[in-house]
Amino acid sequence: MLETEVGRLRVVPVSDGLAKLPPSYFGNVDWERHQALLGPDGTLDMPIGAFLVHTGERTVLVDAGVGPLRDDTWLGGELPAALAEAGTGPEDVDLVVCTHLHMDHVGWLVQDGVPFFPRATVRFGAADWDHFVTRRGGAERTWRAMEALDRAGRLEPVSADGEALAGGVNARLTPGHTPGHMAVVLASGSERAYLLGDAVHIPTQIEEPDWVNTNDVDPATAAAAREALWKELEEGGHPFTAAHFPGLEFGRLLRGEGRRWFAAGLGPR
Repeated sequence: MLETEVGRLRVVPVSDGLAKLPPSYFGNVDWERHQALLGPDGTLDMPIGAFLVHTGERTVLVDAGVGPLRDDTWLGGELPAALAEAGTGPEDVDLVVCTHLHMDHVGWLVQDGVPFFPRATVRFGAADWDHFVTRRGGAERTWRAMEALDRAGRLEPVSADGEALAGGVNARLTPGHTPGHMAVVLASGSERAYLLGDAVHIPTQIEEPDWVNTNDVDPATAAAAREALWKELEEGGHPFTAAHFPGLEFGRLLRGEGRRWFAAGLGPR
């Protein structure tokens, strides 16, 4: 996974491992037409992605993997080694931005009751707190980690669309997959790039906008958020990627008879 640049920002994709999801993760798909998306065992195999962003002043980690979990679905545990390969230790991370609070995005926040990133503040969409923590709407390990971070005074919820999280790192509220889901917009000079979290899971969703993700808390709102993103990305020509895209690679939207994703990296258009 290659480091890339957005103006003066350096972006390094890092993976925590692999998710092996059943095809039923998308509830209305004719898989006879999309067999190429499935692995040999019939699962959707997707990286568990995160992104290091070096602003020059701060080191930001966008999403925190699933943690040291290995079972039939989650083959996690690789993030510490991936960070080390990128020349970064947990103690170097100033800020962790969680696009949402599903367990494969918060897994390394707390280990054995202690913050894994000892200096980092954790930012997340404020609307996720009620769903995941107050109402226990997710995995137990998620709400326990968030409560531990709250007791330690390490949490700063994000409520405002466009809020600056660090120099050149900005929140873009995209609710639907979860109530507080947010994308991250990287901006430096005239250059922009987007990290979409789980607003979209695989590039095929761009070509198949009617696909329903069974993990979307509010499918209609999630679909509206995706459509707004597609228009924004198409009009601006901005590169983007998402937490489970193949190779965590950046691409752009191309318009023909329909929209499709073109893996083109961050080079000149």
